[in-house]
Amino acid sequence: MKQIWQACKTSLKSGLKYSTAWQQGYPWYYARLQQPEAAERYSYLWSQFTTPIPPRPDSPQVSENRLWNLQLAARKIHGLTIQPQQIFSFWHRVPRPTRFSGFREGPVFVRGEVKLDFGGGLCLISTNLFNTFLLAGFEILERHHHSIDPYGSKRFFPLGRDATVAYGYKDLMVRNTSGIPLQLRLDVDPERAEVTSSVWGVTPCPFAVNVTAETLEQTPAPNADGMPGYRVKVTRYIGRPIQAHLEASRIWQPDYEAIALYQPSQSSYYNSSSTSTSASV
Repeated sequence: MKQIWQACKTSLKSGLKYSTAWQQGYPWYYARLQQPEAAERYSYLWSQFTTPIPPRPDSPQVSENRLWNLQLAARKIHGLTIQPQQIFSFWHRVPRPTRFSGFREGPVFVRGEVKLDFGGGLCLISTNLFNTFLLAGFEILERHHHSIDPYGSKRFFPLGRDATVAYGYKDLMVRNTSGIPLQLRLDVDPERAEVTSSVWGVTPCPFAVNVTAETLEQTPAPNADGMPGYRVKVTRYIGRPIQAHLEASRIWQPDYEAIALYQPSQSSYYNSSSTSTSASV
């Protein structure tokens, strides 16, 4: 009965999300063309971000499954061209993570606990992409942070700059407002245990980007094995030359600000025992 109710709830959320996207007209602008062979045309690096894949020494099978999920998602994204005003939607590129779509059970965070579910580990991809898009000046249309900070000092992203995804109701969605055709590249390197994404343009990036993160509040961990909570403000500043020939002199203006609230948790990613679940992140 619980699984039936969960499936109904997920279906309802997905339907509402789909309806809202169409009301805003986003699907008309989704980037659809994957052209990794056109890399030579996009020869100017705009931004790049690399994140390590955190190990699970206690569960090599979980680590192997997560790597499989990361590589499967990367194949759906690498080489995507994003024309001016086009939108990247994570769930438009990556299919619903199920056994039938080829995904395996990996770690997900459900109500402050580490569980196992199909597609577990995809938030590592979405977090990596979010940072690359943030540094490339994309307009952030939708992004959700995790409810907890499970990695602590071993986190693979700057605090406040993560992006979780859950099929049907939590997406990562950005728009290319630069006026310049861009290409997204994504690589999962099992040897280095790293994920690297980058944005490349047909011309150099016409602005500079600076991102700051300020911890506004910290809440103590509930126990010795737990993790503290945080309230973090992330701000992006765009710097444009005062004049075309004065590249060193820029006017900096904030164009994105977000507050991330992480609740204290009973355990961390590294000291929790993963169990199977049918719930989403």
